[in-house]
Parts: sequence; C-alpha cells; structure tokens
Amino acid sequence: AIDLRLEVLASNRRVLREAERIEAQQRRAGLLRDAVQRAAFFAGKLPEAVASATALAAWYKRAAAAERAALHWSLDDLLDAAADDAGRYPATLELAGQRLPLEYRFTPGSEDDGVTLRVPLALLNALPQARLQWLVPGLLPEKVAELIRGLPKSLRRNFVPAPDFARAFCEAEAPRDEPLAAALAGYLRRVSGVDIGAADFAAVALPPHLLLRVLVRDDSGAALAAGRDLDALRGQWSGAARSAFAQRSVIEVQREDVAGFDFDEIPLRVQAVGGLDAFPALVDQGSSVALRVFERADVAAVAHRGGVERLLRMVLAGEVKRAARQLPLAQGTALHWAPLGDVHGLRADVVEGALCELLRDAVLDVRTREAFEALRGQLARTLFAAAMQRFALAEAAIAAQAELRPWLQPPLPGYARASYDDLREQLDLLLEPVFLKTLQRAHLAELPRYLKAMRLRAERLRQDPARDQRRMLEVLPFWRKLLALRAQGRDGTAWQALRWLLEEWRVSLFAQELGTAQPVSLKRVQRALADAEAEPAADAGSR
Repeated sequence: AIDLRLEVLASNRRVLREAERIEAQQRRAGLLRDAVQRAAFFAGKLPEAVASATALAAWYKRAAAAERAALHWSLDDLLDAAADDAGRYPATLELAGQRLPLEYRFTPGSEDDGVTLRVPLALLNALPQARLQWLVPGLLPEKVAELIRGLPKSLRRNFVPAPDFARAFCEAEAPRDEPLAAALAGYLRRVSGVDIGAADFAAVALPPHLLLRVLVRDDSGAALAAGRDLDALRGQWSGAARSAFAQRSVIEVQREDVAGFDFDEIPLRVQAVGGLDAFPALVDQGSSVALRVFERADVAAVAHRGGVERLLRMVLAGEVKRAARQLPLAQGTALHWAPLGDVHGLRADVVEGALCELLRDAVLDVRTREAFEALRGQLARTLFAAAMQRFALAEAAIAAQAELRPWLQPPLPGYARASYDDLREQLDLLLEPVFLKTLQRAHLAELPRYLKAMRLRAERLRQDPARDQRRMLEVLPFWRKLLALRAQGRDGTAWQALRWLLEEWRVSLFAQELGTAQPVSLKRVQRALADAEAEPAADAGSR
C-alpha cells in the first residue's frame, strides 16, 4: 500500500511538471506568434542586415524620405490592426451611469503602464471597486492566469495549465460588481470540486499593468492624483469628491435640520447636471438629520437607514420617557442595582435596549411619509411591552449578581489572588456599564446562568484553590486574547461569538451541572479565536 501511494504521488508530480511544461510552451508560442505578426509589417521595408536597434537607427538616419515613410502606420493600418481588439480593449468603461474614458500604454516599468481610467473628481466615490478588478476583456485572461499561478502549490496543481482555466473562466463569467477573486474561486470550485476560497488569492502579487490605474481629474481636466489603490485615493480625496459631487447634483434635493418626515417621498435616484445619477438619503448627524445626495446607491442605502433611525428616535422621545417612568421598579431591585448605578439609569437603559432591538428588527428603508408614519406608530405601540420583557430579564440578572458579590471577597488577604482577579474581570465584562442597553435579549437571558456559575465557582474556590487554578489556566490564554482584540477595536461579529463561547466554556469547566447553551470544546474555542483574529476592525458586530 505504501509503494502504491508513493507511485501515485510520483505520477502526480510528473503530471504537474508536464502540465507546467506545456503551459510554458504555450506562452512561448503565443509570444512568437505575436512577434511574427509584428515582423510581417516590416517585410521588404528594411535591409536584411538590419537586425538590431543600433543598426535600425543608423539605417534610418541615412534612409531616403520614401523609405522612412514606408515605416509609418497609416490610418487604415491602425484600423485593420485594431479591428479585432475593439471589443477586447474598449475606449470607454461604463461605470456609475457614465462612460469613462480608458487609456492604454505599453511602457513596462513606467508609472502609467497598462490601463488608465480617467475619472472626474465628482465620481471618485461612485466607482464600484469590485468591477474595476475585472479590467478589460483583453487583459482579464492574463490577470486570471497570474492569480492561478500565484496559488500555493497544493492548490495550483489542480488548475494547470493556468491559461486554459483562465480562458474558460473569462468565457463563462461576465465582468460585474463582485470581487474577481470571489468569482474566480466560485468558478474553480464548481468545475473542479476543489475547496478554494477568495482568501487563497490574497497573497498573490500581480504585476502593475494588471491593476487598473485611476487618474482623478478636476472640472478643467487637470490631473489631481493617480494610482492603482482606489482605497488610498479615496482616503486622500473622498471629502473633496463628495463636495464636487454635491455641486454637480440637484441642489434643491438637499436639506439641513430635518425635524420630521415632511416629504411626500424621497426618491431612490435623481438625475443631476450632465445626466449624473445621484442617490438621495437621510443622514444621521447625531442630534439632527439632513437630506443628502450620494454617489453610490449602496452607500446611500446604509446612510438612509441610519437617518431614518435617528428621525424615529427624535419623534419617539416622548414615548421613550413615558415608558421609562412606567417601569414597575421594586425596592429590592433598586437596592441590588445600587453597586452598578442609579435607578434613573436603570430605567433609561432598559428602555433604550428595548428600542434598539425593535429598531434592529424593523425595516428602515422607508421613503414615503405614509410608510414612515406607519413605522413610527408600530414602534410607539410596542415599545412599552418590549421594555417590560427586557426589564424581567434585567431583574433576574440583577438579583444573580447580588448573590454573587459576597463570594468575590477572599477568606484571607492574598488567598488565590489570580482566581479572584479573574472572577472580577469576568464580572466587569458581563456587567459593563452599558450592558442593559447593548446586550441582545438572548444574551441578557443567559446572564443569570453565567452569574450563578461564577458563584458556584467562587464557593468551590474556597475549598480547592489548586483545582480552580488548573481550570482557570485553560481559559486564561484565550481570555487575554479576547480582551486584547477588544482593546484594538476588533470587537465585531466573530469577537462576539468568541466572547459568548468562552462564557459557555467557563460554565462547562467550573459549573458543569448548569449545562451549556451550545456545544463547547477546546477545538471550537481555537477556531473561534482564529476567526476573531482574522476579522477586520471595521466589522462592528452586535453585542
């Protein structure tokens, strides 16, 4: 069996080497074919002795005017040569509802080598970044082949020759507003069954000419900036681009200090000067709302939901105060809450948490006065009932933390200090100052169980501190990384998943009899940590 596996492995290696050899031959044949086609133009126009750039320059200086003229391309020559490339190398690219000009340069090593997209400053933020990755049809197969060649060998060997897979992909998939790596990975999975994802292409370094260059111009046509990193260009020019866009948009659509939804309708799209598409949306400005126009529909949609939410909060302010006053707060609950804050804060946080959940479940893409008023009425009717449900969960958690607190004091100074520090740190995160308004209802409902598990641990800690320390040391490395990620601002969705998985792991280690709400193991925790570490800081998850 071992000999057979070795023979299969050797055979696979031979097949891979042969496929790579064939691919190299195909590349050389293509280059030779192109060279022959280019050389045909000079047939009979140059002496046979001219075989170098130096010889050509020397001959050209002595050549007669007619001989020189024979080397010039006529308009017909250019049109014939470009006929086949018109679709592969278009003169314009349609983006953001506009036809934007393209420039082509074959100057390896120069800053403008490859394809340059000329973009007015006003449209910089409107460019669909994913679509730009698809370049133009003439360069896409080369780019896809380079992406495949850059894969780790364990994956690359499934897709050779790379140019064949690249051509098949380009024939099957049309350019669109989807990251090229994601589309390519999906295609390769479908045709081969190999488990490959967009992340596998992340480390592939592409030559500059396979990355679209963006040239930003002002209204007079003067160049402002250029580069192949759209994020970097936007980081420098986004504010100026938005101002330029607003100036070219329909100014009468924009408004400041919107106090209520007094519009019959906010359209999804309006047309500005020169046929420029603009996308109106309400915008949250903290204590007020404004109506703005955006360059992109997706950005406008996100901003509009935030603006509608802010406007709802403004018009529901009376109902929010009324619900907070009506919460039936018992004296015992108020006393147990005392270590955490005052009763006014308790009432306000519970109602705010209920409102957040209602808004999270609501459809906020409303654009007519009728739809807005219907949504406002629904929230006003359901707010107090939602606050009462949340208040019941809060009371259980408040009572559980009151039972726990006496057990957080060690029997002797310095006794099991690390374990007691860990308990207090865990409690601080569970009952952070905003927990009543930020925790989702499902997590708030689990707080009493987590707090009871902590109390059982604290009781047993007094009997066997060594056993507690052994179990604590299993959790502590992951706990420290959890807190470090949060300090870096990386507390998104994956971080939240890790956080609650660690709470369940603590229950399984220190109070197993309470049971866990989800399966938990060291491997699951390790995977959750890897996901949290890979998650970018920009993904703000819900708590």
